[in-house]
Amino acid sequence: MTFAKNLRCKECGIDYPLEKRTACDECFGAVGVIYDYKAACKTFTAAEINKREKSIWRYRELLPVHEIKNQVDFHAGFTPLRKCKGLGKLFGLKNLYLKDDTTNPTGSFKDRPVTIAVSKALEWGYSTVGCASTGNLAGATSAAAAKAGLDCNVFVPSQLDDGKIIPTLVYGANIIAIDGTYDQINRIANLVAEKKDWALVNINVRPYYVEGSKQLHSRFVNSWIGNSQII
Repeated sequence: MTFAKNLRCKECGIDYPLEKRTACDECFGAVGVIYDYKAACKTFTAAEINKREKSIWRYRELLPVHEIKNQVDFHAGFTPLRKCKGLGKLFGLKNLYLKDDTTNPTGSFKDRPVTIAVSKALEWGYSTVGCASTGNLAGATSAAAAKAGLDCNVFVPSQLDDGKIIPTLVYGANIIAIDGTYDQINRIANLVAEKKDWALVNINVRPYYVEGSKQLHSRFVNSWIGNSQII
């Protein structure tokens, strides 16, 4: 179950259903997911959440995927905090902690947004996912796609170092190398995705992709459930 209600334009405030949409029809502004936080607060407690699995899905009610069967879980999230004494001293801070997302499955925070985007693609019945990437996102997307049993096509610059491509190939993704800048590759990927009906996590599924990124911040849930746990 999710308490996601609708999409809302971040510029003009127009609401849309939770559909396949990246921009507002009126002003072309980006759209984001809106939740019914008041209803969520009445449904579960911090104590209940702390008993759940240690991944981003422990907060599934505040993520835009409706059914548990569509939640692709390859154990992203719940990464540790590292106390940085030297850096803290440099900035005059006694208790400086950094979130260590290198302990995510593919070693990047990209595992968080990709988990949600691929889950949403699975929920919508896509058979193929992908992304435009220069490295970390490619690995994360291919890993999530492998877990979900979906085909994966990744668009990358042709000059990309082999070391950034190998992790993607390990998970069985198809690499599409293109001569050009990242922006040019992004536009090409968008056109291909529309023609082929592919779900590209950072392009035509982006409103849902960003919902995974927000979990880097403990305030995401602490503000309304009073939980001191860091996600």
